[in-house]
Amino acid sequence: MANADSKPRSSPLAELVNFVHNNFLWLLLACYLLAAVLPGPGLAIRGLSLNSNSEVTAPMLLLALLLFCASAVVRWSQVRDLMQRPGILLLGLIAIWIVPGLFVSALGWILPGLLGQTVTTGMLVGLAIVAAMPAANSSVGWSQNAHGNVALSLGLIVITIVLCPIATPQMLNLMGLSLSSAETEQCKRMVTEFSGGFFIVWVILPALAGALVNKLAGPERVERFSGLLRIVSAGTLLLLNYANASLALPRVLDDESATLLLLSSALAIMLSLLGFVSAWMLSQVMKLDRASWVSLIFGFSMKHTGLGLVLAGEVLHEEPRVILIIILATMLQHVAAGGFGWFLARRTHPVCHEPG
Repeated sequence: MANADSKPRSSPLAELVNFVHNNFLWLLLACYLLAAVLPGPGLAIRGLSLNSNSEVTAPMLLLALLLFCASAVVRWSQVRDLMQRPGILLLGLIAIWIVPGLFVSALGWILPGLLGQTVTTGMLVGLAIVAAMPAANSSVGWSQNAHGNVALSLGLIVITIVLCPIATPQMLNLMGLSLSSAETEQCKRMVTEFSGGFFIVWVILPALAGALVNKLAGPERVERFSGLLRIVSAGTLLLLNYANASLALPRVLDDESATLLLLSSALAIMLSLLGFVSAWMLSQVMKLDRASWVSLIFGFSMKHTGLGLVLAGEVLHEEPRVILIIILATMLQHVAAGGFGWFLARRTHPVCHEPG
């Protein structure tokens, strides 16, 4: 006689999805530890390109894969709901740019008086660059892993990337009002070199490709392969973090004092936590469902620091503290996202038992 309490065995893929979902924070921290002790393979990944003269690098291909996997499992009902509530996107754009911009502007007035201009110069420029960036491509992977509203995540990313060539210079000018003339000049150099077309293509085309596959395959086939797509998405996110941390961690550990690292880390995590607060407030005001709230958390708290790091490395490579704060923001926003994902995993059912 069968045990009445027995449960049907999950497939190996479903068990793997559950394991990754419930332990993603620890897997992420393991990637950072590996990058600190063995950065060579990560640096090699960052250096890969289609050919010696190609701008198409391995990190860009990984980002494209991340977006493709996310858009391939979009529920079209969520897209329709999103189009019927454009206010969410409008307020989202305000939260993504204006809120962190005001925060950095306030720091620009306060910190130099407390710590001195010499100490805070690179920090404030780095924070300004992070705050002026669009929503992170990788926020889609986090949202997908936490069963958020993927359509909303993609909408925030695509719109902020498209508007980035207009919004980013304006935000840098706004924050420059509280910065020194030298810092403002550094921000202007960033704006001069900024070009969003390449990144727009790398966001829109993978998303459209995934959406096309979604439409052609139909909901039943998409559901059948959703577990595999989630594993690919999670693996891509971990590999991207390892590659970026391999560049970041050796420099962070070698170049600056512990006090400066702690201060920079505190400012970077505060910038990320502002996104959590903004998302919670907006979800309360607009009475959003759980999936939308989850997506707003990741969309508001995670910035496209990869874009900022590339631009700062090209334009402000002589300012190591600018690079440092962007590196710390990159790592800490993923740690914060991993912590939030871990919290959600403890409050919800396993992935394979949730719908869709």
